[in-house]
Amino acid sequence: MAKVMIVDDELMITQTLTQLIELMLDVEVHAFNDPLAVVESGVLKEHQFDVVISDFMMPKLSGIQFLKAFKEVQPEVVPILLTGYSDKENAIKSINEVGLYYYLEKPWDNNEIIKVIQNGLEKKALKEQIRLDMYEITRLYDLLKKDFTRELDNIVDVVVALANLVEAKDSYTDGHTRRVADLCGLLGRGMNLPDETIRNLEISGIIHDVGKVGTPEAILNKPGALDNKEFYIMKHHPEIGAKILRPLSALEPCLHAVRHHHEKLDGSGYPDGLTAEQIPLETRIVAIADIFDALYSDRPYRAKMPIEKAMSIIQSEADRGTLDAQVVQLLQQLVSSGEIARLYSEA
Repeated sequence: MAKVMIVDDELMITQTLTQLIELMLDVEVHAFNDPLAVVESGVLKEHQFDVVISDFMMPKLSGIQFLKAFKEVQPEVVPILLTGYSDKENAIKSINEVGLYYYLEKPWDNNEIIKVIQNGLEKKALKEQIRLDMYEITRLYDLLKKDFTRELDNIVDVVVALANLVEAKDSYTDGHTRRVADLCGLLGRGMNLPDETIRNLEISGIIHDVGKVGTPEAILNKPGALDNKEFYIMKHHPEIGAKILRPLSALEPCLHAVRHHHEKLDGSGYPDGLTAEQIPLETRIVAIADIFDALYSDRPYRAKMPIEKAMSIIQSEADRGTLDAQVVQLLQQLVSSGEIARLYSEA
């Protein structure tokens, strides 16, 4: 059963919230009126909590101080802050300090607070499921690696097999990884990069989506836009892919592109929100090749775009500062010269 902790120095508030939550949700509630006593008592080591609800203004420890101490022991807990109107501004300023999930003003709305707690519990459950899935994928991979490592003559064969496994799950990306690899090679040669770098770019193109082996087929093949929960799951495929491939030392030069091919130069991408100076050229190339092929091929939720429209979208992203303008300019030259059309006609 999920566990929720409530901490507020006013007994009436903890009693009221406890009764409300136990009435509306199937959870175990632990309520306390002294935040310092919670930290010093060892209760955080005896019980694993899914959601913690804390008042902002309390004696001995503020809500922010308490949540910081809480997350040092249980970093995966979902923190929710209760604030009075007078301290709302200070609470908002403190949100990033503890990775706050949500804050609510007193007096709260019962329906709203129950919905926030439900969503927090679902978020925690999703993160735990993803963690277990990653563990299982890694465990199975380790078993395979132990059995077959001695027989592998060429690491690229393993890479292609993994990429083919992903494409077998997702009927709409058949050939996607091969086309991205070819695009990466074209762009790398167009930028006069060394042969070894071009080879790593092509391998990165093949393996960039390997983490989707851990994504449910219902999400990969959904004939419409993903909802927030589905997109949350989908966004973990770069991390899963990097973790799967990390034991293969020969692929180390490609791991950055695998993990970070959805990053944006302005920091708006995922999974780590990297910015321009943190994203090397090779990863920028893979990102643009991936986006172009996604636009210029059929997807579960739409048909292939005309090449002019695909390039217009990519150019607008470069103008906004999310994609590398130099790489986009080279891609436009390859489109204008007919090189891209030739590549796709042969794919």
